[in-house]
Amino acid sequence: MGTDNDLERAREYVLAGHYGLAVDLLIDCEDWPAPLNERALLLRAEIALRRDPVSALELLARVNDLFVSPEGRFGYFVASGKAYAHSRNPGAAADMFAAAAAIVADGYPAGAHLLAYQRARLAWLQQQFDPASPDMTLALASDDPSLRFEALAVRAWMHAGLGHFGAQLSDLVAAIAVASENLYVCDVRSVGRVLHSLFRSALELGDVSATEAGERVYARILWTDDTSEEHFLVLRALAWNAFLGGQSARAQWLFRDSKEVAPSDAWKVMAHVDRSFVARLNGNDAWATDELFEAHALARTVVWSETRSEERQALSMLAILFAPVDMAQAQHYVSTYIRMGVENVDASLGITQDRRAEGYSLYAMGRVQQMLGNAASARKALDEAYGIFVEAEYHFRAALVAEAIGDLTQDPSWMEKARRHAGHFPKSALFAYLASPSAKKEGSPAGLAPLHRKLAAALCEGLDVPQISRRFSRSEFTIRREMQSLYDALDVSSLAQLRARFEQQPAV
Repeated sequence: MGTDNDLERAREYVLAGHYGLAVDLLIDCEDWPAPLNERALLLRAEIALRRDPVSALELLARVNDLFVSPEGRFGYFVASGKAYAHSRNPGAAADMFAAAAAIVADGYPAGAHLLAYQRARLAWLQQQFDPASPDMTLALASDDPSLRFEALAVRAWMHAGLGHFGAQLSDLVAAIAVASENLYVCDVRSVGRVLHSLFRSALELGDVSATEAGERVYARILWTDDTSEEHFLVLRALAWNAFLGGQSARAQWLFRDSKEVAPSDAWKVMAHVDRSFVARLNGNDAWATDELFEAHALARTVVWSETRSEERQALSMLAILFAPVDMAQAQHYVSTYIRMGVENVDASLGITQDRRAEGYSLYAMGRVQQMLGNAASARKALDEAYGIFVEAEYHFRAALVAEAIGDLTQDPSWMEKARRHAGHFPKSALFAYLASPSAKKEGSPAGLAPLHRKLAAALCEGLDVPQISRRFSRSEFTIRREMQSLYDALDVSSLAQLRARFEQQPAV
């Protein structure tokens, strides 16, 4: 027979991210005395919701008749509404919240702030972005610090939906300040998600103080197996912050640590892709290639349509990395990513709400079309991606896209734009690369296709045909054919003449 102490311990386990231990304490809680059984069942439904909203709805339907007190019925309607919202059934969610509102009006005022928060959250999930709505205002006025924390997080994403990314970061910082003062009453999983968002936004907007505030809270968190995804995402964001801040050694071990805690093969693909991306920006092609093919080998084992989170963005990054070396694979990955869309992704994630995710896929598509020789399609996609990132003041992404457009058009003004954006990260490898004379794409022979530039660079490195075949994942026959096409484009007839040409105009 359960006790108040059992319920309190289970609640503490949930807040700390030990869901299995909490469930063990709540076994047979249907048989606990009322109203303890109501509270225990609501906690079980909350745990189920974190794994699968349908299972939460099934549980609540099965025990519906056990919720008899006003507090219990209110909790039942709110929990059901939240689960319907996560199941992409906003109409049913609104009906549940209306039923909860009737209980509040009938003499249960204690639920007003929680209900206001859930309604504001439902509005956000429906892409109704009103940071100053009466529901949001009421939620933020709650005496419960954990509820204020959650409300600030949702309001931050409302700002993001409106394209107000500075305001988003301000609310994320405010949420972390609340968590810092009340860490053990705030849900560790939610804190992890907010930290991830904060670190990513602070990285792109160049806000060092926001990163430092987040790191102070990160150092106090005790991660669990049940929060490994959040842990991975936070480590990954910290690694990128370190990399763009010129802290290469710290970035290396943070990327390594993120790989160690990656909770699934799909997330491990992302870890390898990150390391490949960083290696390429550092000019370490051998390491970049090794990590890319590690990612590729794992990616082929993943059922991507069954992923429900941001790990599927690894597909667009794979497309970007494969574009210079294997256009067929690049096309496969970007097409797979775009075809899946975000309809079956967890509705509470930013990837489903935020136009910045569209910018990532447009950049990937532009790079693939560029390598396929479809200049018009490439330029259209890259121009759209550039506009998104400039509007968001995401200078790192904008620098990458501007460099790609410069690569495509051989227009020096785009390389200058790339340098200006990268200038927001003066200690980064990206800035050093773009600022160096050898990075001037206009220094390469005009009109040379991107694949041919890569092939020429490999030949000038001294690689032979079998080595280039392995690097580019193409047959030796194809490499020899492309070599002849390269010679014809440059009007040279030998490797010696090719190298002489590139000594005068270095290729990148």
